[in-house]
Amino acid sequence: MPLVLRTDELQEGMRLGDSLMFNGLVMLPAGKILTARDIAAVRRRFPNVGLTVGDPVLDEVIDFEDDKAERTIAKEAQKKIVKAMEHVKDRFNNRTDASKINFKGMADSVNDVMQYIRDNPVSSALISRSLDSDGYLSEHTGNVFYLSLVLGNAVKDYVIKERTRQTAARDLTADHAMDLKPLGLGAMFMDLGMYPIRSIFEKEGELSAEEKEMVYDHPNVGAEMLPDSISATARMIVRTHHENYDGNGYPRGIPSEKLHIFSRIVRICDSYDAATADRVFQKAKTPAKALWEMSLGSYRQFYDPLLMKVFRGMIQPFPIGSKLMLNDGRYAIVVKYNNQDAFDPFVIVAFDQQNKRIPVEQLTKPFNISSKPGLRFTRFGNEPLAYLYSTSGKTPAASRGQYPKTAFQASVP
Repeated sequence: MPLVLRTDELQEGMRLGDSLMFNGLVMLPAGKILTARDIAAVRRRFPNVGLTVGDPVLDEVIDFEDDKAERTIAKEAQKKIVKAMEHVKDRFNNRTDASKINFKGMADSVNDVMQYIRDNPVSSALISRSLDSDGYLSEHTGNVFYLSLVLGNAVKDYVIKERTRQTAARDLTADHAMDLKPLGLGAMFMDLGMYPIRSIFEKEGELSAEEKEMVYDHPNVGAEMLPDSISATARMIVRTHHENYDGNGYPRGIPSEKLHIFSRIVRICDSYDAATADRVFQKAKTPAKALWEMSLGSYRQFYDPLLMKVFRGMIQPFPIGSKLMLNDGRYAIVVKYNNQDAFDPFVIVAFDQQNKRIPVEQLTKPFNISSKPGLRFTRFGNEPLAYLYSTSGKTPAASRGQYPKTAFQASVP
């Protein structure tokens, strides 16, 4: 199983585990033996990218969890939704009326992908980035759709309970309550209202008063663009996917007890994916930082705590093969995910304080860091991890008059 290394850890002669992709092009193919020129180019163009490289010694003695199936499923689901959303982008690029959008064809795509996810269930939702900022809206939609369906399937009992509580129909069946098609449609169409104003979401700095109002209204605009053939529940999700659990979202500030369970699901997935994507106006947060802020840190009040707890177990911020520095100076390698707590994966200490591989005969069995009192993760790549062991107060609630100020705040938290 390849190790995930920073660009400054790369050495001549290392074999690349996964291809380095940019704008749909293969910059470096999987299996390539890295040269000094390759490494210099990667450090110059992609200084913050983590690359996988083969380590035949560790691979021989350590039983790494194989997550290729989960990654393949996520990529296939995303690819199908991105293709459907490219149709929308083309229509707006050509200044075509929204009525010309093939909504039926897009709804059929939702059915196909939902069936694909049902046929290929996963316990970990492992999305990847293409490093292509030009296709942000389409890729973002594909990721949110996939994450929403995986999360929805993981909390079936909660979905049934909440839909039963919120419906006026006393004879709501479990099968009807667990029909996730409206969730899939809502996730797919959530950003429809952003396409006419997508230039705003490429702007750095504070938005003008007019731009803020357009941002506030994009959920309503998107809902109004949908034809009558799209379910009322999906339309409602589009209209409310920026509402927060504490009642301080937009455009209406709906309190948690009235906020639909599907909207709460999409809100979490939308915010997480937006936070971890590089854009013109905002550098991406690491998956670990975004997940911690949303589940345990200063943004936790914006999300349904039960859903967030399950989501935290689905998302794995430290990929298999990640090299994490410990507080005693040694380095641990992630060998298996922990679906109960993503911040406490199974690791093995494989490198000493000088970053040299520990002799094979001295390696111990994999363990959770929580099982070793006094031992902590301190760094992953260039990011300090002290926040994993701290507590944070709540972010002050924001009012409609001041929120969001920037394009990034329109999506995150």
